[in-house]
Amino acid sequence: MPARADDGRRAGLSDPQLIKALAHPMRTRILGLLDERIASPRQLSRELDAPVQNVSYHVRELAKLGLIKLVRTTSRRGAIEHHYTAVAAPRVSDEAWSELPLIARDRMTGAWLSETFKHVNDAAAGGGFVADDTHLSRTQLVLDDKGRKALAKELEATIQRVHRIHEQARERLGSNPEAEQRMTLVMLRFDNAAVPKDEKTAKPKRRRSTPRSRRRQAPGSTSRPRG
Repeated sequence: MPARADDGRRAGLSDPQLIKALAHPMRTRILGLLDERIASPRQLSRELDAPVQNVSYHVRELAKLGLIKLVRTTSRRGAIEHHYTAVAAPRVSDEAWSELPLIARDRMTGAWLSETFKHVNDAAAGGGFVADDTHLSRTQLVLDDKGRKALAKELEATIQRVHRIHEQARERLGSNPEAEQRMTLVMLRFDNAAVPKDEKTAKPKRRRSTPRSRRRQAPGSTSRPRG
């Protein structure tokens, strides 16, 4: 889900029906596009390459869920255009996630990753990774059940500290908005793709020897190309 909202709040989602309503890939993408910006369904439809009627429907559903809000209306060619922004970054509880069917989890994950990687690629193309304090890391882990739980607890504590840093910075920026520096933090912890057992145990194939390769050189001799 979007990493941050304009007011810095996160909406904890625990109602499985609410989460299922949010599981539609387009709604997840709309939330990502409306994070820290204002746009109308017409503008969103161009970016999503989707019919404006479909986008308008999903925008209204997100507004009903309280995840976006109407900011203003404008007149355009005799019609009223509505402009929205995200009001809270949804955070699905572990309990609610465990109750979701796998297909809903796959949809939410796929849409979130698609929007996140697009955001990362856009930042890379625009110089977002040139700062001296940019962080890029990947760590391969081998854990047991106890380690897995400990890691989950540590990541939750880390994200809580990150949000406290964010809130403290917002308070300071209230009197000095010119010092604002926008950035994104992405955290991912996932299980590696399973490796088939036959690939784990398969021995490397031995190269078949040829009469020429079986010939041994005399000790101390070197081979030369024929000229």
